[in-house]
Amino acid sequence: MNTRFASFALTAALAAPAVAQGLGAVYTLDNDTQDNRIAVTLRLPNGNLLPFASFATGGTGTGGGLGSQGAIAASPNGDVLLAVNPGSDEVALFRSFFFGLFLLRQDVESTGGDRPTSVAMHRRLVYVLNAGSDTVRGFRRNGGNLVPIPGATYGLSGPGVAAAQVGFSPDGDFLVVTERATDTIGVFPVLPNGTLGAGVFQPSAGATPFGFLFRDDGTLVVSEAAGGAPGASVVSSYRIQPNGALQVISAAVPTNQSAACWIAIPRNGDFAYATNTGDGTLTGYGLDANGALTPLDANGITGDLGAGAAPLDAEFSPNGRFLYVLDSGNDRIRAFWRQNDGSLIALATSVAQPNGTAGLLVR
Repeated sequence: MNTRFASFALTAALAAPAVAQGLGAVYTLDNDTQDNRIAVTLRLPNGNLLPFASFATGGTGTGGGLGSQGAIAASPNGDVLLAVNPGSDEVALFRSFFFGLFLLRQDVESTGGDRPTSVAMHRRLVYVLNAGSDTVRGFRRNGGNLVPIPGATYGLSGPGVAAAQVGFSPDGDFLVVTERATDTIGVFPVLPNGTLGAGVFQPSAGATPFGFLFRDDGTLVVSEAAGGAPGASVVSSYRIQPNGALQVISAAVPTNQSAACWIAIPRNGDFAYATNTGDGTLTGYGLDANGALTPLDANGITGDLGAGAAPLDAEFSPNGRFLYVLDSGNDRIRAFWRQNDGSLIALATSVAQPNGTAGLLVR
């Protein structure tokens, strides 16, 4: 463990027990080619950030961007974390302690494929996306171990699909994969024994589906990057039908920005936000009870990270008030305060990250 700043941060935390329940952590993956690590940043109740420590994943990264959402995943209460090792083709399992600030690595397993970039967990079921071999691979958590499910390796719609993310529906009935190169979203039924049924691959409403997130009611919100064309990105919302088909709710709602790649939804579920990597901005939408998207700003700029910014992963704090963004252009974690109307106010706090950092998770 890298304990730089840890003593100071613990002292500050323990000196304020009245607000201790507001403490939390922000996790990033440094993606180092020699010693991949999860960096833990202390999240204070007022939204501010302090560097804390880092913990080795037991494998290696690629040293560059992963082009994925979900390089780190966690159980609902945050006591179990998963992280990909895209350089050594593994997935690591950790237990977390003390507001998520300390991690204990319990297992590292081969993903049975090439370049894992995204991982998802539903209860004890885990699936990893092997982006380099166009497959997903299933595991079951057994205590502190990840046990491969026999036969649970599944191909995507074809070779070279440039898959970006894997994720479970809130009820765990479906596993979803976005494919950038084919403009396709794949939906696999999850069977009772943890294996998958035949995938249903269907066109996305906008080109280049990338990151996605489910609202608790099953509404699926997907960023669609339009191949990175200037000002052409869109966001769409869907609902999965019992047969795995996607029902489009809002089709290709413009961001008026470039390279929309990651999605964040706060706890109340009334809003959705896309990070626009090409323009250094965030686009916010109202998300109504039916799952329909309405832009919050005519120009698509709800949050602006400023000069040189290239926002990647983004996620809200558990209370839905603070939005944290991995800015790969400036190699920092940045923060915004969400207002009741969905508008975002930039906070001065930020924490430096190694170049090549990928993935962000907030607890």
